[in-house]
Amino acid sequence: MRFPTRAGISTLLTGLALLAAAPAGAQFAQYTAPGSLLTRGTTKKEQLEKAAENARWHLGPFRLAPWAALRDAAYVSDVFAGTLEGEVPGTKAEPDFTITAGAGLQGYLPLGPKAFFTVEALPQYVYWQKHDERRRLNGYYGAGLFGFFNRLSLQAVARRAEEQTVLTPEFEQRIHSRQDVLDGSLELRLGHAFYLFGSASWLTFEPLIGDLGDDPRLPLFQDLNRDERVLRGGVELRPDDRVRVAVGVERSEVEFDGAARDRSNTGTSPILEASFQTERLSLSGALARRSLKPDPGSELVPFDDTTGHILATFIPRWRLSYSVYAGRDLTYSIDPGYSHFVADRLGGSIGAKLGRSSSMDVFYETGGHDYARTSAAVPARQDDFNAYGTTLHLQLGERVRWNLGVQRTQLEAPDRPGLDRSLTVFQSNLEFSAFGGAFTLR
Repeated sequence: MRFPTRAGISTLLTGLALLAAAPAGAQFAQYTAPGSLLTRGTTKKEQLEKAAENARWHLGPFRLAPWAALRDAAYVSDVFAGTLEGEVPGTKAEPDFTITAGAGLQGYLPLGPKAFFTVEALPQYVYWQKHDERRRLNGYYGAGLFGFFNRLSLQAVARRAEEQTVLTPEFEQRIHSRQDVLDGSLELRLGHAFYLFGSASWLTFEPLIGDLGDDPRLPLFQDLNRDERVLRGGVELRPDDRVRVAVGVERSEVEFDGAARDRSNTGTSPILEASFQTERLSLSGALARRSLKPDPGSELVPFDDTTGHILATFIPRWRLSYSVYAGRDLTYSIDPGYSHFVADRLGGSIGAKLGRSSSMDVFYETGGHDYARTSAAVPARQDDFNAYGTTLHLQLGERVRWNLGVQRTQLEAPDRPGLDRSLTVFQSNLEFSAFGGAFTLR
């Protein structure tokens, strides 16, 4: 099954964006997990106030909250299912079990009634039953300053995240990576409904592959090493609690320093974000008209197109909700001969409440990955994408939440015989909230 054309997706995104908003990312997402376009959360202010209030220990004005979690417990059908070389002769599927356990501390220091200083040190150990080369001590470490004043809101964050995640849909497997981030933003209220906003961020991204050896089934993840610098500013209109519209401009610089394949680029992009929300209906979206140009010596194919995400949710009754969503991301490729690919997706989800605090949801997505060739000698490539799954969210008492789910991902490459691949993952997360509130610098 072929995904609708890129022109069709552009029309869909542009039309719905005027009603739709999710915060835009640094430049664009390297990987967007199936089903994750539905993710919605509370604001930083709400998170901070709740976390500081519920912190277990008070040392004078300083609030300290222990943190513990068992997460990403998963049975993976084949830990090499995403190899770019297709099936390797003499090999077979290698299922394995992985789980991550962590414990650490989060601290909150109120600086008056409207400002907070926060710190976190959250180490976590990643365990694999069979592939001991993938075991590693990761963690989240950082500090932040947040202020929420009458007309001015600001935040400054420095953090390091070492985690096991899927780095690219070309290889749907968990790989360790490190991201170092410096981020600052402000929002100034000019009048009853008008706001100015601005932000600056610097990010270093590095796959941590030193312990994986030279297995031929592993692609060259080091080709994704890069630095990103992004400046953003604009104006926002909030006439009431239901409507929000923001327009602005973003300047991005990406440098592949030390990577074997240089795809350094710069770009200036107008951005549009909007949202509309009532008790039964929620529309949100964010768009950027990307115009990325390669630096001298870079092999990046120039990119001039729209990226972004939209989401519509309808709640006809309190136990059921229905969502549809669409997205487009530009993703750097690890397949030699291709600069990047555009990942389009269209999906839907149904959610149901089970009792007072538990719930279940199911989703289905379809899409395509349209590859940009670095030369005419490279064969054309467009992969078809399908994913579906379900998750059960169980509230076990007041302070323990258990998520159980299964997800199936299928990728077909009609233009490249032998590259069809699929992956099934059974996953579980156990979340503890007995020690404090839920706040994250990430």
